[in-house]
This record gives sequence, C-alpha cells and structure tokens, in this order.
Amino acid sequence: MKSVKTMGWNKQILQAFIVIVLQVLLFNHLQIAGWGYPMVYVLILMNLPVHIPRWAEMVVGAVLGLFFDIWCTSLGVNMAACIAFSFLRPIFLSNGIQDIERIKGEVTSNSIGRIEYIKYLALLTCVHHFLVFALEAWSWHNWWMVLIETVISSVLTIAIIVTYDIFNR
Repeated sequence: MKSVKTMGWNKQILQAFIVIVLQVLLFNHLQIAGWGYPMVYVLILMNLPVHIPRWAEMVVGAVLGLFFDIWCTSLGVNMAACIAFSFLRPIFLSNGIQDIERIKGEVTSNSIGRIEYIKYLALLTCVHHFLVFALEAWSWHNWWMVLIETVISSVLTIAIIVTYDIFNR
C-alpha cells in the first residue's frame, strides 16, 4: 500500500505535467491584444509543499524555468524569474500567513484560506511576471510597457488560477 506522502507527490507530479502541457499547447498561444500572456506554470511553484528544502525548491524553479526558456527560446528569462520566485516564496509565506506551522502539504486555498491564497498568488505572480517582462525588455526605456504587460498578464494568470482553484475544491 502506498503511503500518504507518496500519493501526495504523485498528485503533484500529475498536476505539474497537466499544467505544463496546457501552458505549452494552450496558454502560450493566448494573448490579449499583444499585451497579456498567461503564465499559468507558476502554479507548479506556488503549490509546492511548505516544508520542502530550500535547495530543492530552487532546483525545481530552475528546471521549470529552463524548460520554458528552451521551449520559448527566451534565453534565461523564465529561469531567472522562476529562481527568484522560488527564493521569495518562503519569505512571502512566512510573512503573509499567520499559522504556517499548521500546513502539512502543498499550499492551496484549502490549506491557507481563500483570501490568503489570493494575496499570496497575486504578490508572487506580479513579481514573477515583472521579472519576466523586465528581463525580456532589457531596458528601462519603455518601462511603461513592462508595467502594462505585467499588470495585464498577472490579472489574466491570477484569473485562470483562481478559476482552477474554485473548480478544484
């Protein structure tokens, strides 16, 4: 008989595979007027278990970012943003959630509450998307374009993830 821990990892691996396939086949081809690009793959990093070792979280972020850099030919942009995301995630979790010790598995709206999850999701998504678009632009000459792309893409990504979360409950 499988242990509960193994079943949790199996669920997470399956969820990650589905998110990656949807990102590659569907979300990478969606745009809102050339400004909004949903990057739903951040869900994989968001839902990692709270008590995963920091080094493992950083490795998962690096590998995920590298995969999308190779797929999208973006020269390290996604990898840098995912590593920064993985670095900041425990800081945002410990500062934003009152009783983090009670969370045993992955971070979901069921484990931390809907409002806290949306705040956590919004903050980390905005940071990730800002880094992606800022590194992509590689200049502050058009800083307003970076901000517009960040806001539109973040709202789009957050809306998709919250919709998924509502139906996943």
